[in-house]
Amino acid sequence: MTSRFRYIGIDPGKSGGITVVDKDFIKTLKCPDNTIDMATLFEIMLKEKGDYKPGKVIVGIEKVWSFPSDGRSTAFTFGVNYGQWQGIIASHEIEPIFVTPKEWQSYFNVPKKLKKVQRKNWIKDKAKELYPGLKVTLATSDAILIAKYLQQTCS
Repeated sequence: MTSRFRYIGIDPGKSGGITVVDKDFIKTLKCPDNTIDMATLFEIMLKEKGDYKPGKVIVGIEKVWSFPSDGRSTAFTFGVNYGQWQGIIASHEIEPIFVTPKEWQSYFNVPKKLKKVQRKNWIKDKAKELYPGLKVTLATSDAILIAKYLQQTCS
């Protein structure tokens, strides 16, 4: 599939990842632990292969929220990370697409009745199936599918 855009998928959790997909390459990495490294990584993803053109990138970030069962510090940390990604994206004058887990998981037919660990492994296996030569981890698998979802639905 040839595309005129570059697609970046972000799983904003502390154990999440970021993936860039273009017509001839894919790169995925675990999210860094600090804001400066997050911003640097985003810049690298934008300019991978040196052919980035403003207005030709679509960024999707998983729309997430905390649950009442989350501890205060967990929810706060999660929210900070989510906000940092939004700020980094905005600093490049890019309007992100907020993608709910239900949207992208439904697109890939992720079974709904799986327990959390089984679901994560299913998603990892799906990402490996789509990109057999890519090193896929639990940290990067959501971002990979989010980027692929954008590529297939926003072209």
